[in-house]
Amino acid sequence: MKLRKEKKEKKSLEVFLFGFLTLLIIFLIISNLKIEAKRKELKKEIEELNSKVQILKERNENLKKAISQLKNESYWEEKAREEGYAKEGEEVIVIKKVEEKEKGKENPETLWQKIIKIFQK
Repeated sequence: MKLRKEKKEKKSLEVFLFGFLTLLIIFLIISNLKIEAKRKELKKEIEELNSKVQILKERNENLKKAISQLKNESYWEEKAREEGYAKEGEEVIVIKKVEEKEKGKENPETLWQKIIKIFQK
């Protein structure tokens, strides 16, 4: 009887350990999958941030160039001349562009007018 009882207890202990280990393995697999998904998400976010950093670096370089250009006196002189200012002793000459009349807006002949002209000849 003791032998049967010990076998029964041993068997139930084995079943319990098997179930416990199975649940533990399943838990670890699920945790690993979640971690892997989070890792992929973070990797994608890092790539996006790196591309934004690259864009910002390029923009920073452009702004630095613009700042160095603004420090140059000839730039301001050119801008003042565009606004119509001149240095002492200089004369300002303004050349206006001649606008061409648009052909399409000058009383276009209609199809009927063209037909009438043909028969009048």
